[in-house]
Amino acid sequence: MTAISSGGSRYWSRFVLIYCCGILAATSLGKMAPISPTLSAELKLSLDEMALVTSSTTAVAALLGVPISHLIGRLNLRLALLGGCVLMGVAGFLGSRAGGYGFLLGTRMVESLGYVTVVVAAPVLIIAMGEGTRRTAALAIWGTFLPVGLAVGSFGGGVVSDAFGWRWWLVANAVVLALAGIAAVLVLGRAATGLPPEPAAARPGGLRRLGRPLLLAGGLATVSGTIVAIVSLLPTYLHDTQGLSIAAAGTITGAVSFIGVAGGFYGSWLLSRGVPARRVFLATLLMPVGAAIVFFDLDGVVVCMAGAVLIALANEFVIAAIFASIPDVVAAPSDIGLANGLLAQIGSIGALSGPPLLSLVVLGADGWWAIVPAALVVCALGTIVLRASLHRPLRG
Repeated sequence: MTAISSGGSRYWSRFVLIYCCGILAATSLGKMAPISPTLSAELKLSLDEMALVTSSTTAVAALLGVPISHLIGRLNLRLALLGGCVLMGVAGFLGSRAGGYGFLLGTRMVESLGYVTVVVAAPVLIIAMGEGTRRTAALAIWGTFLPVGLAVGSFGGGVVSDAFGWRWWLVANAVVLALAGIAAVLVLGRAATGLPPEPAAARPGGLRRLGRPLLLAGGLATVSGTIVAIVSLLPTYLHDTQGLSIAAAGTITGAVSFIGVAGGFYGSWLLSRGVPARRVFLATLLMPVGAAIVFFDLDGVVVCMAGAVLIALANEFVIAAIFASIPDVVAAPSDIGLANGLLAQIGSIGALSGPPLLSLVVLGADGWWAIVPAALVVCALGTIVLRASLHRPLRG
């Protein structure tokens, strides 16, 4: 496959389309949270069942991210992007017809196959579009696709479901996803695009070359698991403890996620100006601070929102640095696809396991306060692992 050669305006127009596909794919992670109280009541789902339904979009990525990245790397990435969006749209529409837990979970698993296709193909397309500070900025901005998608899903779900019901919200989301895939085919053109293959002899041997990508992916898992879990549970927390309506809780959660995106763009700006990613990774420790403000129920909705905004800003700030660091943790350019697959797979394990595990912590402790020490342990570990991924060993 050949790399894309893009002028300035063409580069950014293509990037925006790829970015929008990622955002719309990520709405699948956020679209269930604002409708969870209504959907749980109608389909008679428990808290842990609803948490699994919410996070299951990342199931295939968690199991098969690396093999799928290897397969997609041999395909026309434009068509992979199309296929992922359309598959998610079809599965999302079927999910709107669900009448029980089993069928709903099944459609979410099919959605997860489309999701991993999109999130694996998109960054490789971005990397293939050029190098230098423009690529660093684009990858850092790409890292905001997940929280932006969570925000769009949370906000849109709260508004549309309140007006038309949760089934029509899922239908609307499915249609937009399919249209985004079609737009990708039309705008990105017919060229088969991807990274040029590198001769096997040029690649460093052994599994040592996977060490730093694995650490970066492990750090992503801790951050993704924390943010997805908190965003998934926040509407229920606001509804149960603060007495907010479903629509209001979903709107607040979406607004918080949107505000948090500013952290990603600020991180992109700092990284493009030479601020070390290792320093940016320290912001991970701000997430449990925000969790304490939210779940210790200090003084009502306003203070709760302030804590949630801190979590979202810190998360985005760190995610931007993670994706911008992909080219820096590989031993050779030929390993970029593999590193991206590791991020997709291990990061998705975090996003998949975070909500059900955190809900079990809440149920086991019989209180929302338990989220705080859990977040502290996970984020402290994540900070150590992320900083270690950018440590360059001495060469003998």
